Amino acid sequence: MYKTDEIIHLKKHEILEWPGDYTVLKGYVACKTAEHLVYFAKQGDTIMIPEHFSQGLLQFQVKEDTTLVSLPEEKPYVMLERRNVLKNRLMASLIMRVRFFSIPAKERLYVLLFQLGREIGIEAGTDCYIPDVLTQKEIGDYISCTREYLCTVRKQLMDEGWIDKGKGWKLLGWERWKSHWGDRFLEADNVLQNSEESLWIEPELRFHAGTSQK
Repeated sequence: MYKTDEIIHLKKHEILEWPGDYTVLKGYVACKTAEHLVYFAKQGDTIMIPEHFSQGLLQFQVKEDTTLVSLPEEKPYVMLERRNVLKNRLMASLIMRVRFFSIPAKERLYVLLFQLGREIGIEAGTDCYIPDVLTQKEIGDYISCTREYLCTVRKQLMDEGWIDKGKGWKLLGWERWKSHWGDRFLEADNVLQNSEESLWIEPELRFHAGTSQK
């Protein structure tokens, strides 16, 4: 890991530790809390690391060699508007995370794959390919199930025609994915779009999630 005045280069699995606003120039950054995925940022996305979250509540880990640019200080009203958007995005993602653990493990995998498709997916024809940034263990950990159960559910998704039978995660019929699973994100998206309200999380907030398998 090395840092210049504006450009930061991180190796795969390293953690972005400096509070501030950043734009991803290359690579993928996973925002996590309590070892649970909150959201992914890809090339062109902006992320914010607040001072009071640098103590461990949120963790920003790069999933491949990644380059970021530190955004400069701007006029107060410009920074406030930008940070409200980023704060609202985080709040919307945390709302989704709370809902996530109230549904069965099979549905959690559907929702996780749809989230990855929305955030970092690469559309190819009618399908959506998810870059190879998560191991099967990480996916199992994120949906709170064993490796064996994940393999079972993965086979079911293949048999049902939701994902390709090859290696990796290729979501077949991306429009079908959006029509079936997009409503899970509607309320969270409404929070994200409501930029006139000050939606934020108090420093003492601690995130807890259930861990049932099915």
